[in-house]
Amino acid sequence: MVRITSVITLSLLTLITGCATSQNVSLAQMSVAKPLSTFALVPSNGNSVEMDVALKSAFLAQGLAAKRGLPSGTRKSPEVDVIVDYTDQWRWDIAMYLRWVNINMYEATSGTLLASGRWENSALHGFQDYRGVLNGLVEEMVDKLRAKPK
Repeated sequence: MVRITSVITLSLLTLITGCATSQNVSLAQMSVAKPLSTFALVPSNGNSVEMDVALKSAFLAQGLAAKRGLPSGTRKSPEVDVIVDYTDQWRWDIAMYLRWVNINMYEATSGTLLASGRWENSALHGFQDYRGVLNGLVEEMVDKLRAKPK
């Protein structure tokens, strides 16, 4: 009986820890030269229109105004405060699901990295709404940048 209970407990712990998604935001810049009010998205290989729209919406929800996109690889621009790029990975399991996404925010005047955010689905993945994932990740990134001491 004890052995069966131990196996069940171990199985449940594995299932619970395997079902956890992770989100991590790292700040790279200790001070921001000016308030963040505008951003532009820079395309990367494999980006989709749906993810681009969802990411723009996430930044708009944080009060940043979208400017026209910039060419791939751009890190500096006098037209915006922040340049954003992302990479993502999708997988198929009965339906498409977001495996992970990395978002980088660069200070447009200097081209230096301000913040990086990563969200990763669990090994026993869920089918989270990618729009909600992006909203949560961008919110944390912008909140941390705005909360930093000047």
